[in-house]
Amino acid sequence: MHNSEWKEQVKKKAAEADMLLIGIGPELSLKKHSREELLAAYHEISKLAAGKPWFAITLNTDDVIYESELNRMFIVAPCGSDASGNVITNENYDESEYLPQWEFYRNYLSATIGKKLCILEFGVGMEYPSVVRMPFERLVQWNQKAELVRVHKKLAFVPPEAEERSLCIAEDAQQFLTQE
Repeated sequence: MHNSEWKEQVKKKAAEADMLLIGIGPELSLKKHSREELLAAYHEISKLAAGKPWFAITLNTDDVIYESELNRMFIVAPCGSDASGNVITNENYDESEYLPQWEFYRNYLSATIGKKLCILEFGVGMEYPSVVRMPFERLVQWNQKAELVRVHKKLAFVPPEAEERSLCIAEDAQQFLTQE
């Protein structure tokens, strides 16, 4: 399939869902792309989320997501923030900074039970699999109305239990979102 055909499938899944859950990983970060490229990708994500209840969890600490048009009230960054200097790789990382937003995220997750949920995962690898990747897979297994879209250049796969309701796209997340 061509990128445009994959994108149409993703748009359709997002449009048909009651709610969206969005995961952002290091493949969609300043480590791999320029600020302008990331803002263009986030713009495309905001178009997918338009008019839907959504929540995003980012593993990135570069804070570029907060420069995008996505509403920061619906974003949690459990790995910290470069701007504050409090990142998960620091010896004295302080989790308390993200915990109030994490509670909001957990409340959002509980509201997805029994709803048609579209889980969009962009560039999430194996850096912290217990934060995004594995919980998203479990959501697909537990919520029979959930579907997962996983976009990653090298790690676009799911466990067999989630294959039936997953779409895995082996492309760079930023390029997938912004190129026709």
